[in-house]
Amino acid sequence: MNKHLNLLFTAIGNIIRNKVRSIVLILCLIAVLFPFVTALSISEGIKFQSLISVEEGADIYVTMDYFGSNAPISLDYLERFKKMDGVTKVFPRIVGRTYFANRLATIVGILPGNLPKSIRLAQGRMFSEKGDVIVGESLAKEFRLQPGVRFSLSINPSKLLRVAGIFDSNATIWSANLILMSFEDASEFFQMKGMATDILIYTRPGYAPLLAKEIQQSVDTSYPDSSGPPLRVQDKSLVKRYFQRGFNYKAGVFTALYTVAFALAIPALLIVSGFGQTERRKEIGVIKATGWQTQEVMEMVTLENLVVSLTSAPLAILLAMAWLKWFNGAFIAQFFIAEIGLMAPFPVPSRFLPLPCLFAFLFAIVLTMVGSLYSTWKTATVPPVEAMR
Repeated sequence: MNKHLNLLFTAIGNIIRNKVRSIVLILCLIAVLFPFVTALSISEGIKFQSLISVEEGADIYVTMDYFGSNAPISLDYLERFKKMDGVTKVFPRIVGRTYFANRLATIVGILPGNLPKSIRLAQGRMFSEKGDVIVGESLAKEFRLQPGVRFSLSINPSKLLRVAGIFDSNATIWSANLILMSFEDASEFFQMKGMATDILIYTRPGYAPLLAKEIQQSVDTSYPDSSGPPLRVQDKSLVKRYFQRGFNYKAGVFTALYTVAFALAIPALLIVSGFGQTERRKEIGVIKATGWQTQEVMEMVTLENLVVSLTSAPLAILLAMAWLKWFNGAFIAQFFIAEIGLMAPFPVPSRFLPLPCLFAFLFAIVLTMVGSLYSTWKTATVPPVEAMR
């Protein structure tokens, strides 16, 4: 044990003695790790926030199935679903998209009694009268909307809307460009009376899989539109898999692209960590001449790399945290959140534990080991006289 501690102290002494080389190596590692850690933390933050929304959402989502895609469903199904055993709550929802001037906005129509409890407002109140809407803080700032301001949208200019409240930007990223209104107003706005984008079903614990299967397989002629297209039923577990697959795909693409950057960084780390440097070869030659064994030299260099990695990774993580706090993930968040511009108008979510921190340490260790172990072994296995030339 004392031997290993002595090797550790020797490794730390080498790092301190070779300040320039150590600082350059640490800075190179931080430069490589910082964008990767920032991107991965944003991806994990968005995924975590999305999964919370899914968990708080309905147990079953029902739409029509037109050629394998979601399609509007008739409100006639509501009473049928309410009578099913195990159902606790059923209500329709309208979700659509339109342009507010040049900004793409999401419109959600929902019954006032079914508003999520997690909704938080920065200004104003919830909608209570016909034509009232709640707008996202990003839209409000860009177009100078305040409670009481009236406006219309190009998709239906005859429908006049009034701002009742403004979402709190710290709630979720999805509310930034959202326009929330009553179900009746949304139905009039999109001119689709008697239809909904989907029907949300809440069930007792354990009933959702059975009910989803029952609804999907139902072909009873007493159901409305029985001669039309089939129903498309998606339960909470399926929706969760969709979210996870989408975010994992984006994170995987970014990781694959960044692996190329790691590969390009290895030659630079080979240079700054000792490959081809006569001083490093002389150091190894001297300690070999004093009786050190090859495995002891390798252990010392491994400990040096470990200390450098344990220094670089936390600094890269701290820099990523500072970048997200002060610059809101600029230049990186756009890869994971569409149409947000250079600076996101809302706090970009992030999550540093466990994956981003784990991968930061892992890649730091891999890069330093690849950059020095082979060259050290090659130098340590030749006679000391040759190594010191």
